[in-house]
Amino acid sequence: MPSLINLTRDNEIGANCYCLDFHRQRIVLDAGMHPKRAGNDATPNLSPAASHRTDAIFLTHAHLDHAGCLPLLQLTQPDARVFMSPPTFHLAEPLLFNSVNVMKRQREELNISEYPLFTRRDVQETMKKWQACPLNRWWSLNGEPLADSDKYTLRFRLHHAGHILGSVMVELQTADRRILYTGDICLHNQTLMMSAALPPGPFDLLIVETTRGAQPTERGITRGLIEQELIAAIRTTFQRGGAVLMPIFALGKTQELITLLHQAMRRGDLPADTVLHIGGLGKVFTRIYDETADFSERAHRDLELMRDIRPQIFDLRKIAKFKPKKKHLYLLPSGMMAENTTSNLIAGHFLPHEENSIYFVGYSDPDSPAGRLRRAAADGERVTLNPRHGDHPIRSEVRHFDFTSHANRENLLNFIISAAPKNIALVHGDTDALAWFQQEIPRQLPAANVFIPAPGQRIEF
Repeated sequence: MPSLINLTRDNEIGANCYCLDFHRQRIVLDAGMHPKRAGNDATPNLSPAASHRTDAIFLTHAHLDHAGCLPLLQLTQPDARVFMSPPTFHLAEPLLFNSVNVMKRQREELNISEYPLFTRRDVQETMKKWQACPLNRWWSLNGEPLADSDKYTLRFRLHHAGHILGSVMVELQTADRRILYTGDICLHNQTLMMSAALPPGPFDLLIVETTRGAQPTERGITRGLIEQELIAAIRTTFQRGGAVLMPIFALGKTQELITLLHQAMRRGDLPADTVLHIGGLGKVFTRIYDETADFSERAHRDLELMRDIRPQIFDLRKIAKFKPKKKHLYLLPSGMMAENTTSNLIAGHFLPHEENSIYFVGYSDPDSPAGRLRRAAADGERVTLNPRHGDHPIRSEVRHFDFTSHANRENLLNFIISAAPKNIALVHGDTDALAWFQQEIPRQLPAANVFIPAPGQRIEF
């Protein structure tokens, strides 16, 4: 019987990595790095995969929690091909290079002796096994395109997942089984990314993310309404002479938000002389959005983000003399304001001044500096974002606008039901999110086998 092995260290949103064993062939789905942990504890448990030959590795998208340990896995499996979408092929290299730089810095700052877990040269060497596969066509594990009628023992095709540029779902098919791994999936249109293109069921095994499982969707709250609220809040900040800081992820959220704000400026909803700032890594990823527009699943393909929007690149070296400027929007990493990132270091220039605002547009882990700031602002307390800089009063406005790039739980549940899978593996979710889906799915699909694969456990299907 084929089997699934969860290679994560815990059931949570962390270092995503899953192994499918077909006896004669083995594949690994993603190889992420845990965003909240450090050292070897931030990696998946790769020992079950390392002890046997892996034939292929699939990378669903270029976010750290799905791609951050790809070179580490490849070093244990030097002959394995790595399949991904064409945009992800271009995005993964700068993501991993930046990860090497971060690990080198953390080796010194946090005294983590095992860092870096891999080098830039390791990335360049392992890239030789990467293959970009256009979507919606069948491929063999040898990386050869297949016709629908070709005989095969195991084949795959990639489907648009809607999460970020290049994100895909992985469909696998043997002579008698169909399997779908969603990776991170979005079932609504964003500004640039269009909704996922869902393959029809039924499936023998569905491995599905559950990120939003603990969050009910409020009635009447649409993305369009959230966009209007954000633009109105920015206008109010500008009217009182302030500036806006948006702690933001360099890949995905940066490109979505600068496009949204550019459209608002063109409509006259924001002043035409509004100035947008992004980080250096955001610039790198934004250029890739432009360079891959003709062969990626994104809206506004004619909009060249760097040329048409012309965001300024924030120079962190000038932070000592930095002062927020009126009608300037600073979209700077990281989204969770991790210590020593740009948004963390400049937040102290915004917080003491009531004319300024700090707006969050994505997920904030409760234990991160971003989570602490949101909690302290709600409670009217001071906040410590970085122990080296002490605590700060919170006089600026602090708000959250939910521009999620994940499917809400109701839409995801409807997709699961329509896919009619025999077996459903719930992954990539916190305890409450996993529990909600484990409770709700049997009510709609009583015949399905719903399970949460424990780390290291082999589950036959």
